[in-house]
Amino acid sequence: MNHFLKALGLIAFITFFVACKKDDDVSIAPPRDYTVQYASEKDSIEKYLKNHYMVVDTETFDVTFDSIRSTGPQVSIWDQTDYPLRNKVVTLNEVQYTIYYLSLREGVGKAPSRGDNVLVQYKGSLLDDTQFEFQPFPQTSSSLYGTIEGWQEIIPLFKDGIYVDEPDSPNPPEYQDYGAGVMFLPSDFAYYNSATGDIPAYSPLIFSFKLYAVQYTDLDGDTILNKDEIGSATDILYNDTDGDGIPDYLDVDDDGDGFNTKTELEKYNYSNPASPNVGVPYVPAQYYSFDDAAFLPCSASGIKPYLDPTCQPLR
Repeated sequence: MNHFLKALGLIAFITFFVACKKDDDVSIAPPRDYTVQYASEKDSIEKYLKNHYMVVDTETFDVTFDSIRSTGPQVSIWDQTDYPLRNKVVTLNEVQYTIYYLSLREGVGKAPSRGDNVLVQYKGSLLDDTQFEFQPFPQTSSSLYGTIEGWQEIIPLFKDGIYVDEPDSPNPPEYQDYGAGVMFLPSDFAYYNSATGDIPAYSPLIFSFKLYAVQYTDLDGDTILNKDEIGSATDILYNDTDGDGIPDYLDVDDDGDGFNTKTELEKYNYSNPASPNVGVPYVPAQYYSFDDAAFLPCSASGIKPYLDPTCQPLR
């Protein structure tokens, strides 16, 4: 699954998040041991954090990085306290990674799941401070599901902003109070042994970003938004009700009973005498929350009917 997502991430990176020229070649380097490679990259990332300082514009949240001079008064990214360095521990390819990131501002609106659409301004660079991409004026949203794994892990930790378009104002529309941050990604959360454009194989990447807008989506078309297919997990990636290796947000049959989740929701919700919606025409555009009171359990298990393989939809 991880390799499948990474392949999708590579395609999306080339076509959207990094607008490489069409004639750019993608090359694959010989594979390396994940544990050994991460040990080397973790050391490089931490050296960068300890040997660089940052300057943050407190109005725009634009951020720049530079090397600390031996005689300079600058405080390293690692030691500064204005925006304390944070980390998220993630296991990937049987290796426990620590992903470092900075929260410049959390945002005030919606937080995306890894399957939702986002409108993001961003800048990407290597550890030698070479900038490989800059998207200052994003025009369209794109699904996080199609991005590299590092984006899927870190962007959902932030919230979007508020779209402001004042009538009769000479000022252009803008987003305010959006989430803004920086992520420092080991290459396994980017392109690992793939090289494309100005990004060599096995390159840790730095992305500064602003999360302008979030659009909740339903990737498996079951009328439950991705964000609501989380169950008791901490991430929708890890909620797999029927244990078939496909997380519920991508699974058209969440309980593995042979009936599509969408079918179960439609037939159960609108034919169950205990449902407040009984007799109400089905509206395909409507989305349902996992906690929707209409989805009463059909057995003593207390499990929602579309997640209970013993609960068959009423005909």
